[in-house]
Amino acid sequence: MRIILYLILLFLLYIVARALLFPKRVSKQGQTGSVLNGDEMVLDPVCQSYFPKNSALTTRQGGETIYFCSKECMEKFIKDSRQ
Repeated sequence: MRIILYLILLFLLYIVARALLFPKRVSKQGQTGSVLNGDEMVLDPVCQSYFPKNSALTTRQGGETIYFCSKECMEKFIKDSRQ
């Protein structure tokens, strides 16, 4: 009987440790308007990464708002669009 109790306890400890050490990763969704944890996700046109819209740097070009994940990506986009 003790062995079964120890095995159950060990299994529960394993589940808790795995949840704390290896949290589930949220996959990126393929749409620009995808939503993750209540924040709209947008695509950076330079590095092709998705990130929360509320942390984006923006610029307007041709009446369209373009979102960037970092200052470097925004500067590269502006530099490339001028050439």
